Amino acid sequence: MRRNIFKLPLVSGRMEWQGDLPQDHAFVELLLPGLPSELDIQQLLRDTEDKLKLNACSIEQNLKELQGKMGESWTGEHPPSPTECLQWFNPRNNSTVRPVATGNQELLDFLKALLQYLRTEEEGREDVTLQLLHNISSQCGVSFPNTTPSPILQQPGPSAHTSVHTVRDDSALESHEVWDEVRLRLRRHLLDRLSCPLPVPQRIYCLQQLFFLYPEWEVLMHYQGLRSQAVLSLLHSALASSPGGKETGFDRLALGLRAAAPALCSALREELLVLNGVAKPHTILGFLNAAYLNTVSQELGAMMEREFENALKDNTTLSGGKGRKSSARTKATVAPLELPPRRGRNFSLTSHQLRVLTQLACTLLGLESQVDELATQLAFINCAGETPCGVRGILKKTKDDLDMTTVDGNKTTAETLFQSPETVVLEFDWRAAFRKLVPHMAHCVKVVLEDVCTKSLQQEELSHTSGSAHMVLTNTPHRDDSSLTCPERDRPKMVAKFCGDIMGECDALLPLAEACGDAALLEVRCSFVEVCAWVTSAILGRVEERAGEVPSAAPLKNLIALLGTSMYIHQRLCHYEAQLRETNTTAARVPMTLLPIQRYQDVTEGLREQLASYCVQVCTSTILQDAESHHWADPKPFYEGDRCSFSVQMWHYFLTGLRTDLWLAVPGSVGRDVLAQVTSESLQVLVQRYSRARPSYKRHLQIRCDITVVLLCVEQLMWSVCERPEALAQSEPSVAGYVWVASIHSLCDQLLTTLVVVTAPLPQLYWTFQYRPGEGSAPALAHSPGSPGIHWLSAIHPGLFTQQAAREGLADEATSECQLRLLTSDPRCSPRLLLTAILHRDCHLLRVLLEHSHFCMEEEADADAVSPVKSDAGDEFMEAMYNVLSSLNNFPKALTLALETYFDRGHLWDYLYSLADSVRPVPVVISFIRAVVNQPVHCLLGHLVTMVLAWQASEEPFSPLLRRDVPDNILTKVPKEWSYTLQTPKGRESAKSVVNLALQALSFIYTNLPSAVASLPLPVRFLFHTAEKHLSQHARQLRSTGLLLWALLSCLCQCLEDPNSLELLCGLPLDRGAKERLALLSECLQGTIGQGQQKGVPKPTVHKVLQALEERRPKWCSMQLQKARKLCSESAFEWGESGVPQEGGGGVAEATEQKIGLILLEICHKPGGSEYLRQIYHIIQVNEPLLRSKLCVSSDPPIDSPQTVTFDLGTDRPGRPGHPSPRFNPLHQFNHIGSSKFDQAAVGDWAWDWATLLPTYKGMSQVTLRALLANRWEMQDGAALEDEEKPLVEELQKAYFNQSPGSQGPPRSHPGSPG
Repeated sequence: MRRNIFKLPLVSGRMEWQGDLPQDHAFVELLLPGLPSELDIQQLLRDTEDKLKLNACSIEQNLKELQGKMGESWTGEHPPSPTECLQWFNPRNNSTVRPVATGNQELLDFLKALLQYLRTEEEGREDVTLQLLHNISSQCGVSFPNTTPSPILQQPGPSAHTSVHTVRDDSALESHEVWDEVRLRLRRHLLDRLSCPLPVPQRIYCLQQLFFLYPEWEVLMHYQGLRSQAVLSLLHSALASSPGGKETGFDRLALGLRAAAPALCSALREELLVLNGVAKPHTILGFLNAAYLNTVSQELGAMMEREFENALKDNTTLSGGKGRKSSARTKATVAPLELPPRRGRNFSLTSHQLRVLTQLACTLLGLESQVDELATQLAFINCAGETPCGVRGILKKTKDDLDMTTVDGNKTTAETLFQSPETVVLEFDWRAAFRKLVPHMAHCVKVVLEDVCTKSLQQEELSHTSGSAHMVLTNTPHRDDSSLTCPERDRPKMVAKFCGDIMGECDALLPLAEACGDAALLEVRCSFVEVCAWVTSAILGRVEERAGEVPSAAPLKNLIALLGTSMYIHQRLCHYEAQLRETNTTAARVPMTLLPIQRYQDVTEGLREQLASYCVQVCTSTILQDAESHHWADPKPFYEGDRCSFSVQMWHYFLTGLRTDLWLAVPGSVGRDVLAQVTSESLQVLVQRYSRARPSYKRHLQIRCDITVVLLCVEQLMWSVCERPEALAQSEPSVAGYVWVASIHSLCDQLLTTLVVVTAPLPQLYWTFQYRPGEGSAPALAHSPGSPGIHWLSAIHPGLFTQQAAREGLADEATSECQLRLLTSDPRCSPRLLLTAILHRDCHLLRVLLEHSHFCMEEEADADAVSPVKSDAGDEFMEAMYNVLSSLNNFPKALTLALETYFDRGHLWDYLYSLADSVRPVPVVISFIRAVVNQPVHCLLGHLVTMVLAWQASEEPFSPLLRRDVPDNILTKVPKEWSYTLQTPKGRESAKSVVNLALQALSFIYTNLPSAVASLPLPVRFLFHTAEKHLSQHARQLRSTGLLLWALLSCLCQCLEDPNSLELLCGLPLDRGAKERLALLSECLQGTIGQGQQKGVPKPTVHKVLQALEERRPKWCSMQLQKARKLCSESAFEWGESGVPQEGGGGVAEATEQKIGLILLEICHKPGGSEYLRQIYHIIQVNEPLLRSKLCVSSDPPIDSPQTVTFDLGTDRPGRPGHPSPRFNPLHQFNHIGSSKFDQAAVGDWAWDWATLLPTYKGMSQVTLRALLANRWEMQDGAALEDEEKPLVEELQKAYFNQSPGSQGPPRSHPGSPG
């Protein structure tokens, strides 16, 4: 034992930081929220740069101090360099250790005394011994050996440095034996503690104690054994208490592992925190591999082996046996696979067992993903860029490599594993457990999917031949896994049931194919791809067969369902291809080209064309052919002028039903495109018909009524066809997907032109068109019927679509109503349109909802009358609205604008001033704000608690257990050469030390105060900024801090004084001394912001702390407060708006498409973000009548709209008229246009504003004008004209029909032509 106890140069354990406070340099996890403003980023960069500079200066200063202190005892020729100084603290570095003469007998007596004491039954003897050894080592610079002596060290011999054991007797050997026994007893004690559940700090403490006694690799080897046993116990416990209880076989294994997975992840995270405090990254990864991942993999392999043997007995057919055994829950058994016989039997998995194995693979894939996240987290924790962390699924070593065999004759594999500096990755080889089942799984996957496909197609054929023409449909399942390959809005809502059943089985087995990506398991993935190709091809054949039966043997609704079915399978196949083609090497061996993706794309496009062309054909050849309605020469009025043509009414009825069927099955984009195409092409027929019609006097009003009804019906359909107000307000032929919309606008303008010229009163028509252009007429207006715009919409709804809107775009009020109607007419929630509507006009939509809800009830009695169910529903809406608006850093004023009226009416501003009062009941929105403010508070509080506990450890190094007296018989045996002096616990900390602690804590708080403010979302900061203007009664208190800093620091003070929150935060019970120090810090903090004066005269200690801080850093607190307040000033919110001009000076900036896209991306990536948007959307849908009555600027506001907002979605689902609901009421839709009753008599008496309408047609084409004028009844031969009408007609004929050579009058055609 050449080196066992050595003298180290003494270095003071406590370093004084001169000129600065060390905790100010600590990096606090105060993350910037979402998309931060540039001001926040600048603050973060400045803060980081300052801390890096301060850390560099502190390190340099302390290295100089260390170099100076160590130089005093340095014996070399040159003073030590900083690197040499640091090497003294490396426990593995023994080159600089020098021996000290210690009598072997004295050392032996001391060790025997320790051993004798450890053999007693006294409580806490091991802890007292460990603390004594630590004290001797740190106080006297004595190094106790932690390595096992080699045989050479046991042989006395000459040495350059004679140590205490280099004598020629057996005392050195005996000292080794006694020391080893002392270490063994202490190790047993510490390992026993580690085998019990302990908090992370205590586990770190035990490991550090073990590192004091033994080498790191040996400690980790024993600790690995403990953790491996704990993992096994966890797995066995989960299997024994699985939710199924009586499950056996693979079911029990799958359920048990699913129950154990969360506990395993939690244990891994905890272990990561433990090891990060004592080991290097590559050592941590090696330990996690050996103790956790390999243990799980090996145990899983053993369990799978046992279940395989059991399944072999249950599922095998004996050669010559009469039947086949099956497990208790097996419904179907797959035909045996032709494999080499084993014991004369062929083994095959059942379909149920295959599903269970898939569930097991799902669980393991999720566990692997979380392990991968932990590996990434380890890289961030250690900031070790050279450590590539990841998960490797296949081990390069075999199972036998893990045995503790010797390597190189001296080192075990454990020592090699934990000491090797080579790059290590996490190795989770759970797939090895499935290798034995690969051929059986591959065969079973094929047979199960083929069997399901065959049975489903047979059932569909049976249903079809039984006489049922309608196809059975099923809802498509919601799948989060395909959100990247196909967004939810682009997925069909319903598909054919046989397709849903087959694809549901394919989706259920997809995780198994995903898991089998390694070379040894690739057979399963290939089998899955091949059978999916076969199955989907069979479905495609059935889809094409059923599509051919429409319309001869099947209704139109089936064609829409088949279109949705084809789209759904195409999307699933694209998802399969994306999931199964992970690496180039794997993709080369998997036959992905077998998937009929292109065929489905072609069939989908063909079905869409077939659907559109058939619907157009139905309209043109059947519905719009109505000889009775179109007998224009009939001298009798059509039904006395009380109704429109039957064909027009049925055309509207057909398109409304088509819209409902499309919304029910296909995605909104496809449904809109088909509906727009059918509407446009059928309008072409109507334009041709009415532009050629020459009605009699009694029938010309029927043309006016028909065209009016057509325009009203198209206007109602346009809300469903368009996605944006811009598309509705003006034609956009350049925008992809809006070609049909532009065509509809053009055709409706042509219909309106026909209505005006053919049916307008003759006097008004004459005064408008009495002169041909160029003959003294007034200048023609810029608009002509063929130009793009919203001319026909402005004629139908002049209040909503004004002439100014036709030229310049919709006004704010009109845009709000258009956005609302577009939003509620959409088949699904459009997040982009929803967010645009929410932000428009300073969040006007949300303000209307709140102002007419129970939140803003004036009378308390009315507010108290709200039922608990409605109150809870309102709170859920408030939560959704708050979470969406509070994340809009690009629109920081949105949250305040939405809540301002509610806060005014409910007198809630004062709640923000007293935000720290956790006893007072508060509205739910205040609780959300408090939770956000408390996030940086808790972050700071965690560091403060750690700071106080570290101070306690330095001031009171003896815990209650370690305050036991060391026996005198041990103290007397301590060798005198060590000069050990017994330390006694201090009775009370010095006042100076307490002041220094409080000074450091205050400095830490104010150093990180700007970062704490920057971590709050900009919308929350602006809310406090606005609230400060409403709290003039507290202006004196808020003068120095502002409301946000006042609330933040008050919450911090309240938490410092609350023992329960402190213990909950740190996870450890705090003793009285720690609580007193934290309470003192709260008083000091209150003194800095003026709260202490309200509670009376502060304590003398508080005064000393504040005075010391001011002396050391004059006016520094005020400067930090001003720096933090700058982040709450107007300039910060201008940065947040990103330079977009404001509306009216103080509202929300108009959102650009790019900003809306970024905001949506941020919202949807937050937990619950998409669900919050959907919840707001449903509330808007439910309350559409009320919102339209409040937002309506048109002439037809909803009648009998409710006056109070309802937040309960349980009973008020959107199903009213006008909503494109899945439920279609034919009797209701037949006599309604949207939400308005279809009063045909009133439509016939429609009050057209001819004085405004006619002048807009002065610039129209003369050819068109002459053709339409010729169709007026007054221009026809033999028309019975009044005396005052004759000169007007003659003038018009002279102006428009006598100009060309040989022309004597209007062109003639068959007067009764139906067109």
